[in-house]
Formats: sequence, structure tokens, C-alpha cells
Amino acid sequence: MVYCPACGAQLPPSAAFCPRCGAPQPPVAPQGEAPRDFWRAIGICFRKYADFNGRAPRAEYWWWVLFQWLIGLTATMIDTPTYLAYFAALSNNWPSSGLPPPFPYSLGLSLTSLVNLALFLPTLSVSVRRLHDLDKSGWWLLLSFIPLIGWIILLVWACTRGTRGPNRFGPNPLPDA
Repeated sequence: MVYCPACGAQLPPSAAFCPRCGAPQPPVAPQGEAPRDFWRAIGICFRKYADFNGRAPRAEYWWWVLFQWLIGLTATMIDTPTYLAYFAALSNNWPSSGLPPPFPYSLGLSLTSLVNLALFLPTLSVSVRRLHDLDKSGWWLLLSFIPLIGWIILLVWACTRGTRGPNRFGPNPLPDA
């Protein structure tokens, strides 16, 4: 069911304007349409947390990369003062004081490492689905273990438009092809 956000009237799915109040209606995105905004792409990646099937268009992949970078940067900025305090305490013969180390570091954990651990699977899955959009197997991600050359190849592929129409990994996620 589709409802008018202005007056709440029930609308046919293809309505451009509400017949009751005349308010313009946002277009309803077809299922599988590529994300056009940041939050929609992030939602797709979290819904497909460990889903390695299907295809991910460039927008979905690059919005996820931006999200991961911003969250990682934020976690690092939160961790840095704690790291500095911890290492300053270590340099002042802190272990001889008998005090336990600060909590996250006593477990060998930090916010940054927890964020990286939480985002590892969705990053891996969106990367595999991005390669699927190019009609390539996810095993090509192993190129990342080849310094520089592998990274350049994967970067070029990440920037390349996916195959038009369906391929062996599923239908095209873009509506215009």
C-alpha cells in the first residue's frame, strides 16, 4: 500500500499526485533499484550484511566505502586520546603502580578494532557483489593481496560500470538498462 505523506490517503502505486490533496508524490523506487543516496545505500549494505549473492552498483559500493571511512575516522578520533593516555601511563612506570590497564586495552580491544570487526563482513559482501555486477567472481578480491598492481586493478573495476542487463549473478540493479 502507498499512502500520501501529506494527507494519508491511499494511493495507487503509480500516482504522481494525491487525488485528495493534490500533493506531489515521491517516486516509488522499483525493487532492486540502485541507491541514489547515502542512507539508502547504507541500509542496503546492512540488510545484506553477509549476502554474497546478487549485484551491487557503483553507487551502493562507493557510499558504503564513504560510510566505512567516516565511521573508522570517528572511531580513531575517539580512540586517540585514550591511546595517548595509555601509552603515557606506560612510559611513566605505570605497571609498577599496581593499577590495572584501562578497560578496552586490558582486553586488547579498542573502538577502532571493534568497528573494523563489525564492518568486515558487510564490506566483504558489498565488494563481492560489486565484482558480480562486472560479471566477475568474488574470488577476484584475492587480488588485494598483490601490492599495488592488485589494488589498482580492483580500484579500476570498482569504478567501472557494471554489465548492462542480466548476467550470471542476477538482474541488473540499475533501472535504466
